[in-house]
Amino acid sequence: MAQVLRVLLDHLDLVVWAVDAKGTFTFHDGKAIDRVGHQRGQFLGQNVFAVLEDKGATGLRKALSGAPAHEITEAHGIVWENWHTPTYDGEGRVTGVVTLSLDVTESMRTKAELTAKLTLIERQQDVIRNLETPIIQVWDRVLTVPMVGVVDSRRAARVTEDLLAAVSHTQARFAILDLTGVDVVDTATAGHILKILGAVRLLGAEGIITGIRPVVAQTIISLGLDLSRVRTLATLRDALALAVRSLGEHDRFAFTRST
Repeated sequence: MAQVLRVLLDHLDLVVWAVDAKGTFTFHDGKAIDRVGHQRGQFLGQNVFAVLEDKGATGLRKALSGAPAHEITEAHGIVWENWHTPTYDGEGRVTGVVTLSLDVTESMRTKAELTAKLTLIERQQDVIRNLETPIIQVWDRVLTVPMVGVVDSRRAARVTEDLLAAVSHTQARFAILDLTGVDVVDTATAGHILKILGAVRLLGAEGIITGIRPVVAQTIISLGLDLSRVRTLATLRDALALAVRSLGEHDRFAFTRST
């Protein structure tokens, strides 16, 4: 057992130390001691609380009261993961604490770097998602959503959620889905687009589709999709002109009724 303990103490980045019931060091050894410039056994006979200066003392006090403790502390520029285990006499009284302190500086640094990278990736993903489904208020009560690429179920759900929130927030009367950047439309894509427009209609706004390319139009016809209930225009400019004109007529009508 002594040989096994010596191998562990000489080859692993850890410190094993023990104190008696009063907190006096009775054992102090381990390879990691060398990294902080101390000597093995240097603190024997000294009070642990004077040496630690409250760094890591919380878990130790808990262990001296009879409860095992685990904590992560920092001392001498090194991050330590500590396991404090109380020892008992034959009558169940605490006679001291044995502590294993493991140098986890490198793993904690790696974890911090990984967390930072994941945070950066999440921010980048948010930017990409916002670029995928930008909702632009091009006029008072007029929104437009330029669609680019493939419209799958995940993206359609995001567009629907964001667009409905924008329609409600801005009290929009028109929502224009511009498909100029959509090269391919299949049954699923068309179904997603129709669902988006249907949801917009439930909020009292009118959905307009613009920018359907000839190849996309041929695909829609060949699929037998019914767009008769959907207003379609050639360009985003046409849709914006229609929306502005309709809003102007609506406002004039409302003004005439009020007078």
